[in-house]
Amino acid sequence: MKSFASSLFVAALLILPSPMLAEGENTYLIHASEEQLKGIQEQFGPALTDYEEVPLLEMELSDSEKADLEKKFSSAEIYPNREYEVAADVAPTSFTITKSTPAESTPYTGKGVRVAVLDTGVDTEHPDLVVKGGICTAEECAPGISYDDNFGHGTHVAGIISGKKNSSGIIGMAPNVELYAIKAMDREGIGTTAQVTEGVKWAIQNDIDILNLSISISVYDRPLELMLQEAYKQGMLIVSAAGNEGGAAGEDTITYPGKFPSVIAVGAVNNNLTREANSSVGPAMEIAAPGTGIYSSYPIELDIWDAKNDGFVSLTGTSMAAPHITGVLALYKEQHPALANVKLREILQSTVRDLGTAGRDQTFGYGLVQYTKAVSGVPFVETTVSKGRIQMIMKNKALASGWSVSSGDNLVPQVEDGKWIAYRTKGTHVFNATYTNAKGVKVTEPLTVRVALPAFPDVTPANWFGPHISYLFSNNMMSGYSDGSFKPYKEITRGEAMILLGRAQGWDGTKQSTQFPDVGPANSASGYIQSAYELGIVSGFSNGSFKPYQSVTRAEMAMLLHNTYEFSYDASKPMPFSDVTKTMAAYDSIHAITQQGITTGINSTSFGPNQFMNRYSFAVFLARAESPVLFK
Repeated sequence: MKSFASSLFVAALLILPSPMLAEGENTYLIHASEEQLKGIQEQFGPALTDYEEVPLLEMELSDSEKADLEKKFSSAEIYPNREYEVAADVAPTSFTITKSTPAESTPYTGKGVRVAVLDTGVDTEHPDLVVKGGICTAEECAPGISYDDNFGHGTHVAGIISGKKNSSGIIGMAPNVELYAIKAMDREGIGTTAQVTEGVKWAIQNDIDILNLSISISVYDRPLELMLQEAYKQGMLIVSAAGNEGGAAGEDTITYPGKFPSVIAVGAVNNNLTREANSSVGPAMEIAAPGTGIYSSYPIELDIWDAKNDGFVSLTGTSMAAPHITGVLALYKEQHPALANVKLREILQSTVRDLGTAGRDQTFGYGLVQYTKAVSGVPFVETTVSKGRIQMIMKNKALASGWSVSSGDNLVPQVEDGKWIAYRTKGTHVFNATYTNAKGVKVTEPLTVRVALPAFPDVTPANWFGPHISYLFSNNMMSGYSDGSFKPYKEITRGEAMILLGRAQGWDGTKQSTQFPDVGPANSASGYIQSAYELGIVSGFSNGSFKPYQSVTRAEMAMLLHNTYEFSYDASKPMPFSDVTKTMAAYDSIHAITQQGITTGINSTSFGPNQFMNRYSFAVFLARAESPVLFK
């Protein structure tokens, strides 16, 4: 739904900053309980916009209706629909200052990171930009592609972040991000509270990782704060221009949304690393970046500021500083995709070059942004994923103690000090890293890990046996069928069992003649069966056959595993299963694998020795035999 209400301005200094526009007279943002909002709509008509993520409505009210609403719903919060402006800017600068040139950031380019520029739109036809999608929430959308840029500011911001490498023009700090345009500001660089808030809502709904807000307003705006709080809570990183209001020491001229705690406020420095003259100051200042004379993309039809008319101009201001931070965060996000937004923000703060007063100050925040691959200032868990294998390593251990990683209610076992391995099938998996930091504070941080393979449609993260299947898949021991499925409940044959066990043990699987008349050299399991026979692991049936196409029983599986892995066990301990007797050939083997924790039986008193194994239960037995540390 198109919204119109309080306005923000883009933050750049190509032209002088526009004066604050008057607040909307008839459009308001109302924050109240869900029940109250329902009652308000029943009495005062439907909302222009219903923000489902937070209890917030945009409504058009006359003066008398507003007074009546205030009287009948006294606890409801009614806010004007304010106007924001783009943060005025001017800027060409090298990423050398921030140590984020392609030579320094390679191999990271922001690949896979979803970045949205909420601004005047982005020029979708600019040769240096690739816009994957977007939305227009402004009152006046562009013809054709609604989020196209007819002002210029958003295109310039986008180029700093993601100008593509194409041997011409400029290259952005993170050229391979997935760029999205949220056009919330019109051709004058003006947008309202409702339009900007609706843009943030779209970013939440579309899983944006980093949101760039090179916009500015000088007054507190509660409705926008609510939506940004929700975005941050859901894991988004939010970067904003600190504003171009200037100011002297001791003053607080930082504008909103940069002033909100959920937002990273960015100040601007010039090439001499002193404050850009118009950069705001104040306690909310978090970090500084180049913002003077930044050279970046611009719509060619609007490029009238120099004699070249080539689609590139220089702008100055905190609007240009903010996308430097967005670009650096995109590099960190690609490098450390499992880390939460709070941890990435901490890393950003820890890798700065201190400017001005030692420590955090009101002019440069923590300091000048510096990208580094080797983060050393904070403890964190580095995560890598390959074919379902998730490796987690505690970095900067000298700054932490008492570390652990858990999955749900279960601890993930350490394979080495400060190193964990887990296996998962396709899906999003959340782990929790817990440690005590250098200040003695116990910290728990989420690790969100996305696994692409193995991707079996019939094995989901909800299946408890999934990690075992992933382990065998990752180690090239077990795979699926040609149709992509795994068929976890399909019975497994004796021949198939020998193939899987042989792969795990590295036996010679070359097809060959065997000891068994029913296993010819053309049989895919022949090499593994003959190898197992020569190793004394299998002997076949009394009639000399092997029966490769007969399903494996649980007792046979116990014998195969025990003969292969030669488990130790205490024979004096009682057998827990009433259906397993000493007269059975598999008695010792069942005793051994039970004590090894490979199985607990089909229930507490029964092993089910004659039941056939299916593919998932075989995978569980084999994975536990192969890696008891991971699966006990």
